[in-house]
Amino acid sequence: MNHKKRIGKLMLAGLAASLTLSITQVQGSTLDTLTQEEKQTEAQIASVEVTIGETLASINLKQMGIDDLKAQITAAEESQIETRAAIEAQKEVIASRKEQLKTRLVALQTSDATTNQILMLLDSENFADFISRAYVVGQLQAADNEQIETAISEEEKLTALEEQLAEEIQTVKAAESRLKSESTALAAELTSLKGILSDNQTVLSQVKTEYADEAARLAAEEAQAKADAAAAAAKAAEEQQIAESSSAVAESASSTASASVQESAVASSATAPVSQITDSSVASVETAPAVTITTPAVTETPAAQGKTLVVSATAYSRHEAGLSNFTATGIDLSVNPMVIAVDPSVIPLGSLVSVPGYGIAIAGDTGGAIVGNKIDLHMEDLNAALSFGRQTLTITILQ
Repeated sequence: MNHKKRIGKLMLAGLAASLTLSITQVQGSTLDTLTQEEKQTEAQIASVEVTIGETLASINLKQMGIDDLKAQITAAEESQIETRAAIEAQKEVIASRKEQLKTRLVALQTSDATTNQILMLLDSENFADFISRAYVVGQLQAADNEQIETAISEEEKLTALEEQLAEEIQTVKAAESRLKSESTALAAELTSLKGILSDNQTVLSQVKTEYADEAARLAAEEAQAKADAAAAAAKAAEEQQIAESSSAVAESASSTASASVQESAVASSATAPVSQITDSSVASVETAPAVTITTPAVTETPAAQGKTLVVSATAYSRHEAGLSNFTATGIDLSVNPMVIAVDPSVIPLGSLVSVPGYGIAIAGDTGGAIVGNKIDLHMEDLNAALSFGRQTLTITILQ
C-alpha cells in the first residue's frame, strides 16, 4: 500500500516538473531571441549614427570648399573687370598716339617742315655734323614709333591677361559645380540614412513592445500551467484514494477466516483520514509575477519644412561640467558633434538645419531655456562655445 502511494507521488511530481521545465524553456528561448534582436537593432542604430556624423562632416567640408571657390571666382571676376578697364584705357592711349603721329606726318607732307629738315641737313658744316643732325631727326621719328609699339605691346599683354583670367574663372566654376554635385549627393545619402535610422528606431520600439507582451503572455501561461498541474495532481490523488479504498474492500471480502478482524480493519480503513500528497516538487511551484517592461516612446520625425528662420543662437559643449555625451534624443555627441538644441514646436526634432558659420547639423537636443526661436549650438571646443556668446542668425531648415 505505501509503495503504491510513493509511486503516485513520484508520478505527480514528474508531471509538474515536466510542465514547468517546458514552459521555462519556451520562455527562455523566445525572450532570448527578442533580446538578441534588440541588441542587433541597437548596434545598427549606433552604426548609422556614426555614418550620419561622418556624412555631415563631409558635407560641411565640401561647403567650405564651395565658399572658398566662390571667393576665388569673385576675386577673379573683379580682376577681369579691372583688366578690361585697363585694356580700354590702353586702347585709347594707342589711338591717341596714332592720331598724333598721323597729324605729324600730314603736317610734314603739307608744310615746309620737310624742306626745312633737308635744308638743315644741307647746312651742315661737315659730314660729321650732317650725320649728327640726321641721327637727331631719326631719333625723333623712332621715339614716336616706340611709343606706339609700347602701347600696342601693353594692350597685347592685357588682352592675354584677360584671357587667362577667363580661363581661371571657368576652371574654378567647374570645380564649384563639381563640389555642389558631390554635396547634393551627400545630402541625398544623409536623407536616406535618416530614413534608415528612423526605421531602425521603429523596429527597436516594436521589439521592446513584443518583448513586454511576450513576457506577460508567458507569465500568464506559466501561471495557468501551474494551476492546471495542481488541479491534475488533486484529481490524481482523489483517484488514487478511491483505488486504495476499493482494494481494501476486496481484501476484506476474501478473508473469510478472520471476518471480525477484517471487518474491524475495513471499518478502520473507512474511517481513517485520506492521506494528503505533499510532494515538495509540486508544493514548491509558485506563480511567477508578471514581467512589466517600460517601452520608450519613439518620436516620429516630421518632414523638414525647407524655410528660413531668424533665431537667437547660443553655444554649449559636452565638455562642460555636469553635461552628458548624450542628447535628449539619444545622439552620442562624441560620435556626432554637429547637433543643435531646439524647441521641437518650432523646429522638428531630426530636421537638418543649415547654420551660417557653423554648418549643417541635426536638430537632436532640447533644453529648458530653448523656447521659441532660440537654438543652442553644440561645439566640441569648450573655449569656442564659451566665447560664442549670443548671436542673431538666419538659419535654414532643409528639405
